[in-house]
Amino acid sequence: MQQLANEGLIDEYLIVVTPVVLGSGKPLFKDVKEIKLNHLEIKRDFESGNFLLHYRIKQSR
Repeated sequence: MQQLANEGLIDEYLIVVTPVVLGSGKPLFKDVKEIKLNHLEIKRDFESGNFLLHYRIKQSR
């Protein structure tokens, strides 16, 4: 993902978040140059407790 993001080849991100009590997780955007995102929507209707975040890359002017 880092290589695609750094080349500007990703238009949108759909991220599923799974809440975890234990552990620290993994960094999602490690070694990615700064990106600006517009938050589009969040879906919380999963029985598992997960939720979906939808972001689009902000277009530079």
